[in-house]
Amino acid sequence: MNVLVTGGSGFIGSHVVDRLLAAGHAVRSLDLADARNALPQACEQRVGDLLDPPTLLAAAEDCETIIHLAAAADVGLVAKHPASAETLNSRGTLNVLEVARATGAAVVYASTIWVYSDVAEPDVDEDTQLALPSHLYTATKLAGEMYCHSYEQLYDVPTTILRFGIPYGPRARPAAVLPIFVDKALAGQPLTIAGDGKQTRRFVYVEDLAEGVVRALCPEARGRIYNLVGEEDTSVRDIAEAVRTAVGDVSITHTEGRNGDFCGTRVCGERAARELGWRARTPFVEGVGRYIAWHRETRQAPGAEATAAPAPPAPAQPPALAQVAAAVQPALVASRRRRLAALPLEVQRGGTVIGAVIALILYILVLDVAGLSEEGQHTVLVIAGLGLAATISTSTARARVAVWTLAGVAAALLIPAPMGDTLDFAHLTPSLLGLGLAGAGLLGVMSSRRTVLEPALAERREG
Repeated sequence: MNVLVTGGSGFIGSHVVDRLLAAGHAVRSLDLADARNALPQACEQRVGDLLDPPTLLAAAEDCETIIHLAAAADVGLVAKHPASAETLNSRGTLNVLEVARATGAAVVYASTIWVYSDVAEPDVDEDTQLALPSHLYTATKLAGEMYCHSYEQLYDVPTTILRFGIPYGPRARPAAVLPIFVDKALAGQPLTIAGDGKQTRRFVYVEDLAEGVVRALCPEARGRIYNLVGEEDTSVRDIAEAVRTAVGDVSITHTEGRNGDFCGTRVCGERAARELGWRARTPFVEGVGRYIAWHRETRQAPGAEATAAPAPPAPAQPPALAQVAAAVQPALVASRRRRLAALPLEVQRGGTVIGAVIALILYILVLDVAGLSEEGQHTVLVIAGLGLAATISTSTARARVAVWTLAGVAAALLIPAPMGDTLDFAHLTPSLLGLGLAGAGLLGVMSSRRTVLEPALAERREG
């Protein structure tokens, strides 16, 4: 399968790319130029912005699925820079879905268990009724989920929504809780916990998470929502204790809790286990140990430098709808042609014939209402039939213009000429000629499906 991964060189994205390649997929990554993690050479890498529809459309060419991971994921930076975060998370997701509509690709959307933050129930699953979000990060991810649902209902875009547990492991963002704790512990600094530290999370080791994303490419996952979470409820205090045990016995300090923080709801992941055959395999303490080993190795590597937290995206003006439409319109036409080509040939030809017959019946009714004599109707129908035959028998616009010009000259010469009664023709007048040519145009429009069908039919014949 050809797969595009947005944010493919990020923390989660780089692991997803690794798993996709291991599973034999052809992988293309779209990310910003300042991506932090190097990708394997087997992955085709594109540099571009989700907010640039033509770039996104070009990156999605020939891809059957788009795994949409790119987002403003640091909840602290989202709170500090709400406008740019909303543009990237919400508008970026809408752009991905619009490109999928144009290309016929399926979309796997990376959401988050933060959508359960404001739910009152202590235990939740994918069918739990969600509440209005308190945090803007949650609001933007929920907006993406709703866009996925709308595009699936309105435009038949296949979508799968994955609500990620809190990811951790190698290549994690420096601003995530585990990297912060490890850096402070290695420096001998106290670990800072917001609130009492008893709030729990369903963490998930990033390599396990990447495996779940790849499994969600199966057809059975279309139109479904899955929680990809670990098996353990881990509190922030547990994280601090695990780091102290592995690195050093530093002190712990507490600060005031954050508004809109994840409340520690227990998230069920049984649907993913039942339908995808996926469970997180890595115990939390083991995952922490793996991360610390990776962290120490990368810090001690020759020439290694500490990586600063990425700057928030600059505020961007959402692209005009006209720009998005102009970028995807050619692909929409191609997509419609592919869908026509997938229909049985008899169905395609039958639809054209039915449309032409309906148009002919309506045209005859109009002539009857106009009060023409039988000879007049005969004359008009003959002119319309000849005009239609001349139109559909020519394959180029230049040829049609030439045929219609010759027909018009011939008809003009016939207007003053007497008509024979034996052929049941009425005397040709400008009004009869106009009605006949108008009928030819109407029937030609109803038969214009041929201009759409012919490329599709040709593709079927060549295939």
